[in-house]
Amino acid sequence: MGVALVVGLVAVILGACQTSQFADQCNDSFALATAHFNKYADQYEPYQVAVISIIIYILITKTYCFLFGDERPWFVRAKQFVFRSARKIPFVRKKIEGEVENALVGIEHDLLKHNSEWKPNQSLPEKGLDDDKISEKLKMLVEMGTPDKRHAEGKVSGTIYVGGDDFQKYTDLLVKAYRLFAWTNPLHSNVFPGAEIVRMSCSLFGGGDETCGCHTSGGTESILLALRAYKEFYKNKKNITNPNVVVPRTAHPAFDKGCDYFGISLRRVPEDQTTRKADVHAMARCIDSNTIALVGSCPQYPHGAVDPIEDLARLALKHDIGLHVDCCLGSFVVPFMRAAGFGDFPAFDFSVEGVTSISADTHKFGCAPKGSSVVLYSNKELRRAQYSVFPDWPGGVYGTPTIAGSRPGALIAATWTALMYHGYEGYLSNTKKIMANVTTIANGIKGIDGLKLVCEPEGPIVAWTSDIFDVNRMLDGLVHGCGWDLNVLQFPPSVHLCVTMAHSAPGMAERFLKDIASVTAELMKNPNEKPTGAAALYGVSQSIPDRTIIDDIVRGFVDTIFQVVPERGHRHGSDD
Repeated sequence: MGVALVVGLVAVILGACQTSQFADQCNDSFALATAHFNKYADQYEPYQVAVISIIIYILITKTYCFLFGDERPWFVRAKQFVFRSARKIPFVRKKIEGEVENALVGIEHDLLKHNSEWKPNQSLPEKGLDDDKISEKLKMLVEMGTPDKRHAEGKVSGTIYVGGDDFQKYTDLLVKAYRLFAWTNPLHSNVFPGAEIVRMSCSLFGGGDETCGCHTSGGTESILLALRAYKEFYKNKKNITNPNVVVPRTAHPAFDKGCDYFGISLRRVPEDQTTRKADVHAMARCIDSNTIALVGSCPQYPHGAVDPIEDLARLALKHDIGLHVDCCLGSFVVPFMRAAGFGDFPAFDFSVEGVTSISADTHKFGCAPKGSSVVLYSNKELRRAQYSVFPDWPGGVYGTPTIAGSRPGALIAATWTALMYHGYEGYLSNTKKIMANVTTIANGIKGIDGLKLVCEPEGPIVAWTSDIFDVNRMLDGLVHGCGWDLNVLQFPPSVHLCVTMAHSAPGMAERFLKDIASVTAELMKNPNEKPTGAAALYGVSQSIPDRTIIDDIVRGFVDTIFQVVPERGHRHGSDD
């Protein structure tokens, strides 16, 4: 936008100077400016003039890059510059590093809690273990997994999406499919069910014969591939070499990751603060000649709102750009909403003209094993743009449809099994049960003094907050006291529950409401009390203006995931 403004201004000036009306004035002005410069430069040596010219050029270039060379707003970049500069001050840097280290000590203490009988493996065993010994260790690992225990009790938000009386029978079926295809690789394609997964998904999401897609390893890969497809497609179609994508602030971070990977500028636009839906007019203002796609979610992850896909589609058609609909979370719930009795559920799929791609996770409400998703396109030309092809490799002509080359065929076979097992009626039944619980929980929260919904739920997510007390204080009672596994949100501070089939047991929704009401009543006795422990950490993390500190903590957290044994001293002892 900045380049276009400068070029346009120069073009107008040069054009005006070519006309007979302004030609003499331009010549006189140029001659006067030349005389002034020569008079000023006479007092300097030639080398000094050259040095001053270089310095001025560098300053202008730096200023231009600061103003127009970054998609982020000026005040954001200025704020980051101030914080980075402050962190270079020795006592400030030392203080920040100390606080970050304290946070990481606590994270490490919580994550690396091993069973006293478990000895971490840091090298290969001298001799391979027999079946019984391996089975014993695997059983111990399962027993150490807290989320699995909470899933069995129906207390996990999202994460594990299957449940019900047939859970074990269904698991055995998927294991059987995995066993049959354990050594297969879709890269060497013969007869394989991956194409059928894509075709069934296209039909489910309103696609005709022209729609197509790919099976991927998860929602992030689906989104990354869509971004790559748009980048390559519009590079060829419109010669766009500096592309950008416009998304609501609530869009999944996979879009940030993909844009970072592929050199695409990401323009995040604040959502409507009441409905939490994408602000279409604000997004429209961010579109320019380098925009290759818009993004909408159905529903978005934080609050469960469905973005106005039809409005975004009209905007995409107007500018001849793509529209990606992220259904990774909604997956095999949102296509069944109208049939499940929600007749006013908004249109969002390929039935909407202007929708050009969709991502949907079969490993969520499709009830397939983890590592399974699909990315779907409105036409084959767009899908071809996501491929990677290398015709000149000495090892032979090489091409792959997705990021990975070799992929686990067993996962694809198990995903096919999941779709065939449930069928249309099975997923419709699941949707009815899930949404019945969503309605019960949402209505129940509305009736609890001190709580309010962030927005009206339009899918499996129910998000709530409080205007009276710090909602992060609920974590101690609900998570540690009652054993619920919930998702903590920020901007605004809130909490959500992703309702799955794990919550389908009779009375489970009522049990959750009873717990949340009890915890809220206790907090209302002293609403101004400050949070402590993990709740305080969540609250502080949202209020810290220097987000690079949070960046350091998150990177430390990810490092800890790959640790076998503790590497930091523990404030709480080593045998907790």
